[in-house]
Amino acid sequence: MLQATLDVLGDDASIAGLITANAADAIFLMDGEGRTLYTNPAAERMFGWSSDELLNSLLHNIVHHHRPDGRPFPMEECPLGDVFVTGRTLVAHEDVFFHRDGRQIPVSCSNASIIRDGKVTGGVLIVRDITDRKQLEQQRDLLETELVHRIKNTVAVIQAIAQQSLQGDDVNAVRETFLARLSAIGHAQALVAANYAEDAQLQVVLESTLRPFTSEASCATLSGPPVALPPKQALTLSMAIHELATNSLKYGALSVPDGKVTVSWTVDPDQERQRLRLVWTELGGPAVRPPARKGFGSRIIEKVLSADFTGKVDLDYDPQGVRCSLDGFIPARSSTPR
Repeated sequence: MLQATLDVLGDDASIAGLITANAADAIFLMDGEGRTLYTNPAAERMFGWSSDELLNSLLHNIVHHHRPDGRPFPMEECPLGDVFVTGRTLVAHEDVFFHRDGRQIPVSCSNASIIRDGKVTGGVLIVRDITDRKQLEQQRDLLETELVHRIKNTVAVIQAIAQQSLQGDDVNAVRETFLARLSAIGHAQALVAANYAEDAQLQVVLESTLRPFTSEASCATLSGPPVALPPKQALTLSMAIHELATNSLKYGALSVPDGKVTVSWTVDPDQERQRLRLVWTELGGPAVRPPARKGFGSRIIEKVLSADFTGKVDLDYDPQGVRCSLDGFIPARSSTPR
């Protein structure tokens, strides 16, 4: 292995060895056929194979053997294969490689050929793991979509509140009621935007989120023990409750004077975390019909909520009223109420 490396690198081997051994990026040295001659420690950590296991094996067939969707990806079709055929250098293109355990790793790659006497005698592949960046991009895209969706929902909520509030002959009272509800919406939105810099009490999260939607205290009943939520879970729960309340105000129990919403929860210790069971129930509203299709709001409720609480969410469109239940977990560090 060492001699093959020296043959390719020539007199610069000692310098190259020092650089590659201490580099944060994965670095692979290959012969003219694409067989692995050297991998640095970062490459072993990034992909899970030892240098000895990769030695003399076609690197493409190990870390790049198929496309992310499962389709075959022959070496001659990939950028690395092109380097060996054409002798070109490809800088900083993005791709997806595979860890030894099968999981996908989004990467940024630079491929360079080694040419001696006009012939491609080897290649260098430098790989940077960009998983964190991709996750941040996905979160940004989700938040942007949620922002647009929330703006549309807020307009719909204001319209519904106006219809409920702007009634009666006492103009001053009607105006005060309407403005108070608009102020409550602003307060709740600011609380969500702040992203709860600290752990937040579950009941406070619910009260703040529901305040713009409930004209009377009896419209919403909250019951459960004190429990604190970490920032991300507090934000996600607020988003989900906002979606449920918006739909209820437009179509469900909160759209009629006699409609009611109850939110109840229990918390049980489970070793290093707490198990949270929370149920949203609507009663006294119009007969419920399941939606023809599930939109972004349902995705927030069912997908994001279940993921952030590492649990299960059931959304039941019972004719008597919508019922949503969450069975998930809270980190134990948030078990002590503030």
